[in-house]
Amino acid sequence: MEITQFPNYYRTYLWDKKHRMFGYAPDRYPEFQWIRSLERRFLDIRHQQMRDPCFLVEEMIQWGGNQHGILTKFRRELESYCLSDSLKVVVNRLDNAELAIESALDIPGLGLTYASKLLRFLAPDAYGSLDRRIRDGLGTLRPAPLPKIWDGNKASMTRGYVTFITYVRDLRDDLHARHILPSVDAGPSRWRVADVEMALFGWVSELRA
Repeated sequence: MEITQFPNYYRTYLWDKKHRMFGYAPDRYPEFQWIRSLERRFLDIRHQQMRDPCFLVEEMIQWGGNQHGILTKFRRELESYCLSDSLKVVVNRLDNAELAIESALDIPGLGLTYASKLLRFLAPDAYGSLDRRIRDGLGTLRPAPLPKIWDGNKASMTRGYVTFITYVRDLRDDLHARHILPSVDAGPSRWRVADVEMALFGWVSELRA
């Protein structure tokens, strides 16, 4: 992984898991149509302007691919649970990565992958999602930047995600210090943490090709 190649990794990001089913074009540079749509609407949750956020969280799960039937699990475990109150707790803790991911993991049905996606859409400047693909990709580096993460163990997932976010924020700072921009044409002029994570996803996709 070469940091000078991050703009290329970012531009090669492609995600189209369930897009056609829901009427969206694949998320690819520079539009990232569904991603940008979710980011805009998650702002309403941050500003507490959304009366029932359940459907938007479900859409986020659908965007993510709904691996292992997570949407059914989320719906089943939610039941009478007050999602709005829990999201307010997450929003109020966004300034602290450890508390933010702990609160997101408290939401029924969300493991590390989707709890981190929740943070990513609530605050793309500060957070990125950590899924299995990125975990496996980073695991090929030596030394490995992440500790072993035990899914289902909240302390391990929290520790692993905080380490990941620190790592990605350091990458962002290094990119800015080197004046490496995410794009020289139609894309953004500065890196958000979510953009760096998307570049990592593009890098991992190249590894797997």
